Amino acid sequence: MTKKPNKVEARYTVILDNCGNPDRGQDPSRRLPGTVRKVVPVEDFAAASKDCRDYIEENDLGGGNWTGGAIRENGQLVGKVSYNGTIWPPGEFAVGMKPLWPEPKEEETKPKDPLEWETAQVDTPYGPILIGGCFRIGNVKSVEGKFSVDGQHYEFMTYATFEETGLKEIQNHNLLRNGVYSDTVASPKKVQDVVRAAVAAWASVRANIALIVRNEIKDTKKSIQHVERQISSYEQQLAKAREELANHHAQIKALDEKALTLNTTLAY
Repeated sequence: MTKKPNKVEARYTVILDNCGNPDRGQDPSRRLPGTVRKVVPVEDFAAASKDCRDYIEENDLGGGNWTGGAIRENGQLVGKVSYNGTIWPPGEFAVGMKPLWPEPKEEETKPKDPLEWETAQVDTPYGPILIGGCFRIGNVKSVEGKFSVDGQHYEFMTYATFEETGLKEIQNHNLLRNGVYSDTVASPKKVQDVVRAAVAAWASVRANIALIVRNEIKDTKKSIQHVERQISSYEQQLAKAREELANHHAQIKALDEKALTLNTTLAY
């Protein structure tokens, strides 16, 4: 008697579910007609992702319909399948978050972009910040994982404008608690003042403004590259148009010759 192979016990379960999308005039309190909620056992993250994508495609769900994707192991939430099948850690999206599946590939060592903006790191009482950009689009942001207020970790990013004489303006900014994009809190005045003072002090040094000038040069070179790509595209379109025009003239010549052969006159 042939012995049946032992069936591999599923390690996880994944929820397949949906709701109406109000942006499409659907009732968000109900599932779409003809669909049901499912809890499916799966062996690994790859299988969880596939089951979710199959469910989404079979039921023609949009991103605003998808509410499933919760992956549990022994009842504990361990991941969440997004609409595109990527699996993320539990919780809200945060600065620097990486997917659980597919595992991020090791980034190949690429040559440094010669037109990449330079940044300067400046210390503040709340942690280091990065200053960069050019005159009209300067940027100021926290160093990831290093900025905290009253013992609480935050991330932030804001914009500034510079002049040759120093800082012109810096926008007020909110703080992301623990770097979570959906957990935004108003930045206290004391934090705004410290960041503004740090940027102003840095920008008051002419050698530091030289960094902004270098970035301005790089930004202008990027603009040149963009215009050159446009010119190349226009030249290709022009060459194609000229070719079409030549074909039309050739057709007219051929028709003229045919008309003469038939002893007829073309009306123009």
